[in-house]
Amino acid sequence: MVKKLFFFSITAILISCNSIVNNTSVLGSIPESSYPLRGFSKVSVHPDKVLKMRTSCDLSMRIEIVQAKNYAETIVELKNRALIIGGNAVSLSKWKETTNSTYLVGKIYLCQTKPFHLHPHPIGI
Repeated sequence: MVKKLFFFSITAILISCNSIVNNTSVLGSIPESSYPLRGFSKVSVHPDKVLKMRTSCDLSMRIEIVQAKNYAETIVELKNRALIIGGNAVSLSKWKETTNSTYLVGKIYLCQTKPFHLHPHPIGI
C-alpha cells in the first residue's frame, strides 16, 4: 500500500511539473537594410544544378526566406546565414519578388573546391 501511495504521489508531481509552452511565434523588429558580415565575399552564388553535381559540395541547409526587402538585400541575408552555419556557396532554387516582398528558397552548401564563378550579380552582392 505504501508503494502504491509513493508511486501515485511521484506520478502526480511529475505530471504537475510538465508545463511546456508550445509558442512558435517569433516577435522582433527587422532592421531597415541588410549588412554583410565579415567574410561575406568568401560565400559565392552558383546555379543549383552545378553545386548538386559536384562531389566536393555537400548540401548543408535548405532555407525559405520571405522578407520585405529587395532581391539584393535578401541575397545578403542568405549569404550571411551561410557564413553563420559554415557554408561557402549558395544557390537559389525558387525566387519570387513583388513590390512589397521577396520570397526565395536558397540552398547552402559546403564545398571543398568551388566551381568557377562566371555569371553576373547585381551591384553589392
